Amino acid sequence: MMHEPRRFFAPWRVVEFEGAFRVEDAAALPLAFVYFAAGAGCRSAGAAMSRDEAERIVLNVAALPDLRARLDEVEQERDAWRAEAERLARFVA
Repeated sequence: MMHEPRRFFAPWRVVEFEGAFRVEDAAALPLAFVYFAAGAGCRSAGAAMSRDEAERIVLNVAALPDLRARLDEVEQERDAWRAEAERLARFVA
């Protein structure tokens, strides 16, 4: 039985907790967690990200709906140009 994919409504936002960021959708559904070491003394080589590293990642995750929407717009523009080029090519041939 196929289930329809769940929708995660934009805008996605970032919520900061102690030692973690959470990405949630417009309905406050948690979508992702990114953890970091709160202090420089808590980090060991490769053990945990810094807060800045985690923030960069979580902000990029939260931007995905906007990026997807822009990509859809660009693809529609490209398809319109392609259709117009094919239409004009029929006149030349």
